[in-house]
Amino acid sequence: MFADIPGQARAKAYFAGALARGPGHAYLLAGPEGLGKRRFALELGTALVAPCGGCGDCADCERLARGVNPDLTVVEREGEFIRIEQIAALIADLSLKPFFATRRVWVVIEPERLNVEAANTFLKSLEEPPSHVHFILVSDEPERVLPTIISRCQVVEFQPVADDELIAHLVAREGLDAERAAVVARLSHGSVERALRLAGDDRGAQRRQRYLHLAAGIVLHDRDAERAFVDEVGNAEVAAAGAVETDIARRRDELERAVADDRERVWHARRLDALQRREQARVSRLAALDALDHLSSFVRDVWAVGLGAAGAVSNRDRLAELQHAAVARPDLYARLLVVVGHTRKDLSLNIDRRLALQAMFARFQEVWESA
Repeated sequence: MFADIPGQARAKAYFAGALARGPGHAYLLAGPEGLGKRRFALELGTALVAPCGGCGDCADCERLARGVNPDLTVVEREGEFIRIEQIAALIADLSLKPFFATRRVWVVIEPERLNVEAANTFLKSLEEPPSHVHFILVSDEPERVLPTIISRCQVVEFQPVADDELIAHLVAREGLDAERAAVVARLSHGSVERALRLAGDDRGAQRRQRYLHLAAGIVLHDRDAERAFVDEVGNAEVAAAGAVETDIARRRDELERAVADDRERVWHARRLDALQRREQARVSRLAALDALDHLSSFVRDVWAVGLGAAGAVSNRDRLAELQHAAVARPDLYARLLVVVGHTRKDLSLNIDRRLALQAMFARFQEVWESA
């Protein structure tokens, strides 16, 4: 259990003890995006439900991993919010005894996205659930979760993963050589999901080189490089969404083979439709954020070179380009980083990413013109 999730030693030890003593009825896994909290929650749910305790190899674990065991249910927003209809369906199921196990588990993703009516209704069930019911909430933004919901949960904090742990995981589990694993770890800034995206993307290394090449032109005021950067981000978004479509198609085929009941199959198919929409939106946004992180890493490195701190750069394989690009006052690069930071926040909202990137480069020009 949790063997394929790097880092999070405190969380792993905490739940090992909780499972040995007897688990609580509600947990909130809280921390920044990309730390593997969702996967951790599903493995914890499997450990709570499966008779084996979550070995990962038996038929029970395999059924849980495919999402076709009704004793483990994932609740996610459909659209912008988790709606009252979803919580009403959850509540209607609470009184049912487990189908195959001795416990039933609900994993609630993004409880901060519960609308007001849904949050208040869910709170009533969270306060006094049946003894066989357990809730695992997963939040990237716990400060937005209703405080009364948090007060009913045992909160477990997740932390960014240290570079050495990421490197070891990438070498042992993903088959990367140590040098590439070190580069990926540095670029991931403690995010497991980002490290796995960079490691597993067949074009990831080439895309990084492309972004950094364009970044070198961008910091030298090359407008063509800016336009090419925006186009490259669009291509990466399309590729990421296409990979999700391929994965969902595979899961649909598995569903057809695994589920005999027509009504159950239709129910799962609808969930896959909703999952595809959410995942395509999510991975497209992450592709854009990855591009921004490459750009900001180059600008930060140029800043470091300008300050005479070449030993602190992240993109050590691009040192010659960094030195060539470091022609402006260091404080200007600091201002560019502020602009990138604001754009990164903008991309977390439901806005046109292409327009957001174009606006970012317009602000870049304002920085240069103010020099």
